[in-house]
Parts: sequence; C-alpha cells; structure tokens
Amino acid sequence: MANNLYNWSDLDVGNMDVDHSENFFSKHHSKHEANMLLDEIYMSGIEAFYDKDLPMQQQLQQEQQRKLSLEVHHRKIIVENAEKHAAALSNKLVKATDANWAKAPKKTTEEPAPNAYRFKDIYEQKKQDLLRKCIEQEREMREFRSRPMPNFQLVHQHQHQHQAAKQTVHRVTCPVTPNVLKTSRAMELKRQQKVEEALRQREQEELNLHKMRPKARPVPKSTNALLKGQGRQKSATSLQSQLEIKPFKLRTEQRAQQRKLFNALAENTLEQKRQQVEEQRQRREWAEYQKRRQLATFRARPNPFNEVSWSLPRRTRN
Repeated sequence: MANNLYNWSDLDVGNMDVDHSENFFSKHHSKHEANMLLDEIYMSGIEAFYDKDLPMQQQLQQEQQRKLSLEVHHRKIIVENAEKHAAALSNKLVKATDANWAKAPKKTTEEPAPNAYRFKDIYEQKKQDLLRKCIEQEREMREFRSRPMPNFQLVHQHQHQHQAAKQTVHRVTCPVTPNVLKTSRAMELKRQQKVEEALRQREQEELNLHKMRPKARPVPKSTNALLKGQGRQKSATSLQSQLEIKPFKLRTEQRAQQRKLFNALAENTLEQKRQQVEEQRQRREWAEYQKRRQLATFRARPNPFNEVSWSLPRRTRN
C-alpha cells in the first residue's frame, strides 16, 4: 500500500513565511493524488480477490479486520513521522540556542586531592568507631543482668573454717574494787619515780657536757698602761660623754601604730555605712507603711448612675 500522507519533516514549521508552506503543499499535491489513486487500485484488487462463495456476513467481518489492520498501520506510520519531526525540531532548537552544542567538552585534568583530606576521613572514621564503641558500652552497662543466688552453706562453711584457724585470745577484765584502786596508786607512784629518775639522768648528762667544754683562759699580765683599771675607767667615761644614748625606734613598731590607726578608721567608716543603710531601710519601710495606710483609708466615690444630675444646671432661687 502506498503512503498517501505528507512527509511533515520536510516542512519548515519554524519559518513564518506563508509562501513557503503554500509552495510545499502545491509541490506535494500531485504526489498525494497519485498515492490516493494507488490506494483505490489496491482496494479494488482486494475486492477482486473476495470469495463469492462465502456468505456476506463473513465477507463483512473480513473487510472490517482489513480496515482495522490498515488503521493500525497508518497510526504506526503517523507516530513514527511525528517522533522524527519532534527530534528534528529539538535539534533545530538546540542549534539555534546553543552555538557550542557540537563542540566536545574539554577534558579537565583532575588534580589529586591533598593527603589532608584522606587523613581527615581516617580521623573521622576513627572518631565514629570510638563513639559507636562508647555507645555500645553504655548500652551494655544499662542492660539488666541477673545475679545467681548465693550458696549460703558454702559461705557458712568458709566462715567456720576461718574462725577455727584463728587463735582465740581470752581477755580478762578487772573489776573496779578497792584492791584495784590500791594497785593503781602503786603503779602511779612507780611512774612518778621513773619520771624523776629520767630528769635526774638528763641533768647529770648536761653537767657532764658542760665540764667537757673548753674553758677560757685569763689575759696574761702586761706592763701596758692602758690595761690598768684607772685608764679603763677614764676611757669608759670619755666614750659615754661622746656617745648619746637614744631609745630605739623600730620600723615594726611604727607599722603597728599605722595599722592600728587604719583599723580604727576602717571600723569607723564601716559603722557609718551600716548606719546609713539602716536609716535608708527605715525610711523605705516608713514610706511603704504610709502608702499602704493611704490605700487602706476609705474614700467616698461619686455615684456613676447620677451623671444626669451633674449635667443639668442648678436652679437659682428668686
């Protein structure tokens, strides 16, 4: 069967020139008429091949089936032409919008990433593993674990064995009686005697040490006049007349006096501050008391329903 449809891909739809489409249809009209003639010849040939012996109903059914097959074939051709036409239009649109559509993309040489990123991933993985491990440990610690019942017989047996192995020490307590008091006094006397004996022994040791120390020898006699007693007395009197004795004034005593004055001044200022704070508190409390007293006092309020009487003028007596 001849294709009697127009080839829509040959039509430049994007061109808005009307003469172009008119020329297209006038050019292909003759081909279209020829295709229609071939279709009529084809259909007449099919009718010639009809079997006249078959009943009319079967022939009609066969004719309907042929028509359906022809319609399916025509639809298939139309769909294929439409797809081709859509692809051609899309290519034209791409060419019109993007001039570099046919150019191959440049191959960019990817530089290798620095080692810091690789180490970062390793550290991140280790951190995640450690965090997961900690979470798992906490979860295991929160889990309930039942403990077995203790074997009391075995525990008691161990206790008895341990007590049997230990040596028992018998402690005898002495009651407080007159005899006990008597012996305690005797022991107290013995203790005092021991202390006195230790003190005497220490004094004796100190005396022995003092005796063992070297002794100072006296100054040998000399004929020098300065060593006589009279000359010494004169030199001592002359030194006393030259020297002027004054009392000591240490820095520590001066600082102690300054500190005493500073402490007194600080206490005075603190006391004044405390008095001021107390006076302010008392004034504040008195003001609050007066305010509450004023709020608590009763005040007469005007009647809100008697507004008319206030608005009307008062009558004057003649």
